[in-house]
Amino acid sequence: MTGLILYIRTILLNNEAIAELTTSSKWNIWGHLVTILLGFIYGFISIQLNIEYISSFDADFLRNLVVPGVFLVAGIIMVLLTRVALSLLLWAASRGFGGPGYLGQLFRLGAGALIPSILAMPGLIANGIDAAVPFIAIVGVILGIAWMYFICVKIVLVTQKFVPWKAYTSVLAIFIFFISVYYIVTP
Repeated sequence: MTGLILYIRTILLNNEAIAELTTSSKWNIWGHLVTILLGFIYGFISIQLNIEYISSFDADFLRNLVVPGVFLVAGIIMVLLTRVALSLLLWAASRGFGGPGYLGQLFRLGAGALIPSILAMPGLIANGIDAAVPFIAIVGVILGIAWMYFICVKIVLVTQKFVPWKAYTSVLAIFIFFISVYYIVTP
């Protein structure tokens, strides 16, 4: 349970929690569990937003087991790929701004940085399937991305020993890149 509390302290921007996560690889299992949990949440939200499509299958086996299972597995894969991409972008920004990088630490901390994405998931998924996006979902996207930004800044500050302006600038650069790539690949 201490690992979960450590990740909660990390998303609350606690420098000591971030430093503790960087020092030992024993926290890797908690990072994987957080990734799987976020993937299940992503998959569950996808199921809820695609319930009409899922209910269109005639066979009970497909409608009740296979298609929802595909959504859950796809959610886990999506969150894992996002964690890998965020870690690589944090590493590239760290190296580009003169830091040591430490990809393993950034990957471990990337799970914590993705936790606020729970706020953004409903809006992003609804936008991805061309469904109506309610105002509260738009607010969730803005709050989730902003919170993720500040967590990433803290991660870069602690792991790379950057001065604050360098951390804010490097993370801003990768967020602009990340958003532009998302815009390009989204139809």
